Amino acid sequence: MGTALVGVAGALLGVLVGGFLQLLQASRARRWQRDDALGKLKQAAYAEYLRSISASYGQAMAGERSRTEDARLHAATAEIEVLAGREVAGPARDLATTVIETHSKIASGEGVEGTAVTAVDRQRLEVVALFKADLGITA
Repeated sequence: MGTALVGVAGALLGVLVGGFLQLLQASRARRWQRDDALGKLKQAAYAEYLRSISASYGQAMAGERSRTEDARLHAATAEIEVLAGREVAGPARDLATTVIETHSKIASGEGVEGTAVTAVDRQRLEVVALFKADLGITA
């Protein structure tokens, strides 16, 4: 009778440990899926943000200034603020403001110094580096 009791206890312990391991594995799989989905959302927001900066610059250089790219830039910045941490969202917000001001001046023909354009481009490259780091891209 003692041996049967030990066998039942061992079987119950095996079921409990197995169940716990399955729950742990399922939790890990959900976390990976959630992290993957978040990464894809961030990547799309970052791409739209950078695309709108490039389009805005093209418009400014052509002397045109439609506010649709500003709106897209603001929308992408808002997504970044929701999806990314403060370390990424703050510089992205600052760059968006600087880009809109600088591109508006370029389009109006106010004469923006080349150093100002270079400074904005340097700031853009710094934000790109933050995006890559946030996405875990090393290259």
